[in-house]
Amino acid sequence: MSWRQSLVQACTIIAGPAFRGVHAIRGAAYKSGLFHSYEAGVPVISVGNLAIGGTGKTPLVIWLAARLSSLGIQPAVASRGYRGTNKEPYLVASDGTGASPLHGPSVVGDEPYLIACRLPTVPVLVGRKRMHPLKAAQDLFAIDVILLDDGFQHLAAARDLDLVVLTGSEDHMLPFIQLREPLSALGRAHAFLLPRPKDATDHPQWLPKHLPTFYWRLGASSLLNSPFPFEAVNIAELANKKVTLASAIARPERFLATAKKLGWNVASHVTFRDHHFFTERELQRLLSDNTASEIVFTEKDWVKLPRWFQGHERTWALRIDVVVEEEEAFLHFVTQRIGRKVREDSPASVCSRQQ
Repeated sequence: MSWRQSLVQACTIIAGPAFRGVHAIRGAAYKSGLFHSYEAGVPVISVGNLAIGGTGKTPLVIWLAARLSSLGIQPAVASRGYRGTNKEPYLVASDGTGASPLHGPSVVGDEPYLIACRLPTVPVLVGRKRMHPLKAAQDLFAIDVILLDDGFQHLAAARDLDLVVLTGSEDHMLPFIQLREPLSALGRAHAFLLPRPKDATDHPQWLPKHLPTFYWRLGASSLLNSPFPFEAVNIAELANKKVTLASAIARPERFLATAKKLGWNVASHVTFRDHHFFTERELQRLLSDNTASEIVFTEKDWVKLPRWFQGHERTWALRIDVVVEEEEAFLHFVTQRIGRKVREDSPASVCSRQQ
């Protein structure tokens, strides 16, 4: 072990108790009523995690909002708008009218912008203090529920359902390195979403046993190769073709693994820091340096690219969608928890009556 590794390990050992103590005190302050949480006038579902970045929260928010809409439950999405330039108390990224987003990704953040692009009939709002977009969502729109994107640590906003997305390896992550909170924080969750372990013995023993666990996965569903509204095409379009991957996400190795699983001939993988905004020079260089291959981005990166680049014949984005095992049971749990019934005129209700 090098002296740098030893120093990091020593600092972690020393900082660990302080890390857990601060979060325990903060949690106790809210639980005792010393600190007060903002109570929205509609049910609030938080989708969050413990690990720093890359667990799939945003695709899950998109999936859940779409499913709730299909059940006749009108959602809105509230987000901090991380890395966006917005400084207003709240900003409407999308008004849910089916049109294009009202502000660009540099203003509202790349993830809220992606949500707005994928969910044109769902209002999406951002604000650094979550109470402001929460309040604005119910004041401005006729909604039934608010999805709080990345809200598990945001105790200042009360929620009716806390869904925590886990990788299953959180017990191996070090405080101050990859975890936002200690594992004990999971005690305030209501349910967990976890990848299905390969073996039953791999199921995390540190998960609270009295809380439900649902299994899910992310899977490549289609390709995009046009500007908004991003018409999807079959993944087979890139079969047997040489590709260059480009990404600015928290865990680029997952993108590479997915590409290889699809059988693509990956020539190289150009990576940037998470949430990076690509410059014209970087994009021109990607094209000039990779004239013999197709260039494939993640969808999160794609929404930030200029229209001229999205319309290029050799540029693509890979769309990732969510698959939840026992979907019906999961949605029943969610709707029961927030106290919502499927409206009689919803598509889901009509279909159930016809069967």
